[in-house]
Amino acid sequence: MVNLSAIAFAVRQALAAQGHQLSAGHAQQLVSAALGHNNLASYQSSGDDPGLDEAHDIVIDTERLGKRAADLGHVEVELAKPIFEVLRARYDDATVYRNLESYLIALQEFVDVQAPLNDAVNSEVAMTNGTLPMANLEMPLWNDFDAESSDDIHAEFSGLVTVSQDEDRVYWGHEVEVDAILDVERFGRMLFGARQLTVGRAQLRWMGEGSDTEE
Repeated sequence: MVNLSAIAFAVRQALAAQGHQLSAGHAQQLVSAALGHNNLASYQSSGDDPGLDEAHDIVIDTERLGKRAADLGHVEVELAKPIFEVLRARYDDATVYRNLESYLIALQEFVDVQAPLNDAVNSEVAMTNGTLPMANLEMPLWNDFDAESSDDIHAEFSGLVTVSQDEDRVYWGHEVEVDAILDVERFGRMLFGARQLTVGRAQLRWMGEGSDTEE
């Protein structure tokens, strides 16, 4: 538990500089909560600690942190900010997110950028006579992200990549149907690795008509 202990010590120092005293035990409990665990025992048994050195992305579980702070009587202290700053300084090769929503937004932006760049999607876009392809592929993670798990993320979803139509060129269609999968390796409840977007199907809606596979 080398990483957690070092983080908790740095957080205690940061809070002490602001006039807030925090015991070592409470600091470890609160950092455990920030990393997605209800208590220190859960973190210790999870095996998440080595994952901090491997993670590309670290997310602060602000909801769980707030609940644990209330349980321990620290509601008057701003805890998320010093924990964020300590994590960002200690793991400078990783991106630290202030909350889960910020991380999910980053994943959605990754999908939105990568989908139009995919070779299969590009091939279909090339037949549209359109320009400026934009993705409309909403991830299911917004509704079913499992904060209690350390399993890798494997999210399957479908949507469209649309183009702006040039009125001076022949119209063949402006929407490409896309089936895609987002995979993210996970090193702990709030510790995430590299992202990979795989496109399983890309098909132009000829003349704006949906494919036969569309439900």
